[in-house]
Amino acid sequence: MKTVGPALTIRSVPGRDDLQSIAYAPGSLFPGHPEEAIEAIQPGDVVVLDGRGATNEGLFGDLLTLRIKMKGAVGIISDMCVRDSPHMLEKNIPIFCRGSASPGGSVFNVDYNVPIGCAGVLVCPGDIMLGDDDGVVVIPIAMVPDVIEEVLLHEDREEYIRLMLSRGASLDGLYPMAPDTDKSFLEWRRGARGG
Repeated sequence: MKTVGPALTIRSVPGRDDLQSIAYAPGSLFPGHPEEAIEAIQPGDVVVLDGRGATNEGLFGDLLTLRIKMKGAVGIISDMCVRDSPHMLEKNIPIFCRGSASPGGSVFNVDYNVPIGCAGVLVCPGDIMLGDDDGVVVIPIAMVPDVIEEVLLHEDREEYIRLMLSRGASLDGLYPMAPDTDKSFLEWRRGARGG
């Protein structure tokens, strides 16, 4: 399971019983469904919901998830559970969440494309979200070029280590890399990268 794309954020607040009756009324200040946010999705977006860390309820279920997918989102990251888990796999959209829960979400979805907290991390609209089987990371948009260079360097270094290990090299000085081994790696990298 993998996803990567810019964040479309949804801010939620705890629900309150006295406002539940208007939660789905047009123009409500406390909407129960994030309809405006879903309609704002652009192809390639990753929908990120703060969700308050709730594990006893889920906002996204079968129907909202289908609409999110049909709008072109490439992933959902939710700091709460999702519902309708038997139907979620057939939606064929990566979902990173706190698990599954039957009750619907009681949160109010009061704003979107604003800074939010998700799993204790600040996520700003447009930040690059990257999720795979190891978890999710947030890459601030201004840091993308530097992060890409660091990741490529790290991947090349590990490829070099694998190559040396396959040739029978010892881990000593190779992993972690000693300065003289790092110099050999950088020479190898220049040759492998053509320059």
